[in-house]
Amino acid sequence: MATAVDARQSGMPGPDDVDQNRLKRTDAALARRFVEFADLECAASGSGMSVNSPTYAALSRYIAKHPDLLALARECRAGQPIPNLLLAAVKRVVQDAPRSALAPHYERAARGDRPSAALPGAFAEFCADNRARILALLESRNVQTNEVGRCSHLMPAFGIVSKVARQPVALIDVGAGAGLNLLWDRFDYRYSDGSAFGTGRSPVRIDCESRGPMPETPARFPEVAYRVGIDLEPIDLADDEQYRWLQALVWADHADRTVLLANARRIWLQDSPRVVAGDAVERLSELIRAAPIGAALCIFHCHVLNQFPASARAAFTEALRSASHQRPVYHVSSEGEHLNVTRLVNGRSRPLLSVLRSAHGRWVEWSDG
Repeated sequence: MATAVDARQSGMPGPDDVDQNRLKRTDAALARRFVEFADLECAASGSGMSVNSPTYAALSRYIAKHPDLLALARECRAGQPIPNLLLAAVKRVVQDAPRSALAPHYERAARGDRPSAALPGAFAEFCADNRARILALLESRNVQTNEVGRCSHLMPAFGIVSKVARQPVALIDVGAGAGLNLLWDRFDYRYSDGSAFGTGRSPVRIDCESRGPMPETPARFPEVAYRVGIDLEPIDLADDEQYRWLQALVWADHADRTVLLANARRIWLQDSPRVVAGDAVERLSELIRAAPIGAALCIFHCHVLNQFPASARAAFTEALRSASHQRPVYHVSSEGEHLNVTRLVNGRSRPLLSVLRSAHGRWVEWSDG
């Protein structure tokens, strides 16, 4: 029988998951969610979902034991990953409270220091003192992490699609947020095996540990004939408050990701990609029809389907199959702990690539598939 952890690693929580179903949010169920988050996602290694956050591991285990904090977590919007949303909401309020007792703990985390014994108490006191504002964020915000580090595996995937199709690519980013990953060809890439891509002059440099031989990837980025994102609530990075929310979504220990985000914003402000507002399932066919016929239609998403109800995930999959009866569809899915690239033609799929990778793009095991 599949466990909640198995579902989390696959990126596809079920209808009884506390993230999806508010009626299942008992104290015991929420506590398990935070312990699993600490054990799996905050761990230094062990899974493609493990991204190494001692600070959030300590806080999650503390939250799991305290009903007042679990009661706060219970108010997260349905469909959102609860630990991520709660921790981001608290960090957002800390940004505006630099003299609070909690702020120095976050500063130490950003420097790479281990969490102190005083951290959980300071966190609990801060949440109690700022409950109303934290609650407002939990009820109104989404987890829309625009992690440009994920381009470490998206870039080779797009190169493979273009190589197989022998065409430029037409990109549709589902759950795009601000659309930062649509700017992937404006970034530089350096892999631990010595491979390098890009002009060498981009303000964004993505470093990635390459485990195993990288698939043959074109030395030059493929031409992008069309690029568009879709999101229920697109993010405008020219709006400082929306940008601060993206900063808050970066985990407290991950200062390097904050720098990547800031540098990617510089590019976005010069040339922002188009991101339309709406439901991905409802508007996907419209975006597909606008894609040039002479380009390889490539639909991609990163850690998005976990926020879809099971019925919406099924409808999304069916939409891809339906579109493949009109033209080949290349599906680049980065969910759970895997990146999968498939080619769909007339409803039938053929795998092109399957790899284990870090959720934030720090490493890729190319030999996985």
